[in-house]
Amino acid sequence: MKRSAPLQWSNRQVTIQAIGRLLIQVSYGLINFYIPILFVNQMGFSATSVGFALSLCAVTEVAGHFVGGTLADSPRFGRRAVLSLAAGLGALVSAVLVVAHSLGLLILASFILGVSLGFYWTASGAAVMDATEPEDRSRAFAVMGVAEYIGIGVGILGGSALLTVVGAEPELIFVGCGLMFLAFLGLVQGAMTAAYPQRPESAKGAGGIALALKDQALLVFMAANIFFTTYVALVTSTIPLYFTNFLAGSDPIPGVSVVSTATLFTGCYIGVGAVLQIPTTSLLTPLRRIWVLSGAIAIWGLGFALLWAAGTFAAAQFIWAIVALCLLSLASVAYKPFFVATVSDLAPPSLRGAYIAVSSQCWTVGYFIGPLLGGWAMDQTAVVAQRFWLGVGLSATVCIALLWVFETMRPRASPVAESPSPELSADPS
Repeated sequence: MKRSAPLQWSNRQVTIQAIGRLLIQVSYGLINFYIPILFVNQMGFSATSVGFALSLCAVTEVAGHFVGGTLADSPRFGRRAVLSLAAGLGALVSAVLVVAHSLGLLILASFILGVSLGFYWTASGAAVMDATEPEDRSRAFAVMGVAEYIGIGVGILGGSALLTVVGAEPELIFVGCGLMFLAFLGLVQGAMTAAYPQRPESAKGAGGIALALKDQALLVFMAANIFFTTYVALVTSTIPLYFTNFLAGSDPIPGVSVVSTATLFTGCYIGVGAVLQIPTTSLLTPLRRIWVLSGAIAIWGLGFALLWAAGTFAAAQFIWAIVALCLLSLASVAYKPFFVATVSDLAPPSLRGAYIAVSSQCWTVGYFIGPLLGGWAMDQTAVVAQRFWLGVGLSATVCIALLWVFETMRPRASPVAESPSPELSADPS
């Protein structure tokens, strides 16, 4: 029986995962937003070095996804144990960032953060799939998206408020990150069920990862989604630095304050996303998924083109910036739930952790490319930094082409040993 999007909150396990997503995204959002600003503008590191350090997070995130996926599908561990490990590692990251006054410690924090991210996203996605029926999943992941946007917004605005309190010791804002990770740990241990789908012995362990890697449609879909995840990484790690250092204006010195950037980012990207996530998903669910995904990527391209305009035309800088961030937010809310739901369609129930672990590598690659490429661009002249966004926008055409290749492959049977059940292999669009 189909339920409306708001009724997804009546599903206790989805609600628990949504609250957990909010808590953990407060921390992840604060870390991603403020590390570039604090370490570049207040600690004197180059944008390239900070971008490189953040990109190294992707190195250990690869292991985090694969190990987390294997453990999440394991009878000995399961989803809850992996999420608890993610929370503990996140608290450790926060502690390192509080004392990180060197590039080496920033790199260490980035390495640990990668494992935490890999564990969290793999186990959380599998837990939501466990708790929902196929026809409800896009709506359930839309609810998760709302919680994600709210969490990121709270993290960014909370970090801005904390900066005014801590004053000369801005690194203390990461103490708040640690507290959120600990709150998430308490939620997982106290409220989340440890149940998970059983699977045959032949599919246990690393074999589940190997089976998922044989699914050629999944691999093509991952290649397309590397563009999407790179775009998300650029929004969270590079746009804040672009606005504070390069946004055109009438003043002799370009750029806007950190507080103004945080407010603009939270209102236009986070706020719009939180408001539009559920209604947009409900509106788009009846449409063919390939058209939804392709249209969302086209909007990403347009949004990035407008970022160039925001940095180039001083007379209307905030108009261009507001429209650009709103379009990027709309593109994200239209794309993300259907991206995750498509992976769940491909995955057999007992291999959900493995499929998410493999598909999540597009996030790993995206978060490696995004901060590294964006950091390099922000170290260049204003003209290069501005035109960089035009190049990013044009790359959307490649992503759309890959999505249509995936669509042609999708009707073919998956080569994995354990075939999906009919309701999982069907395209609900």
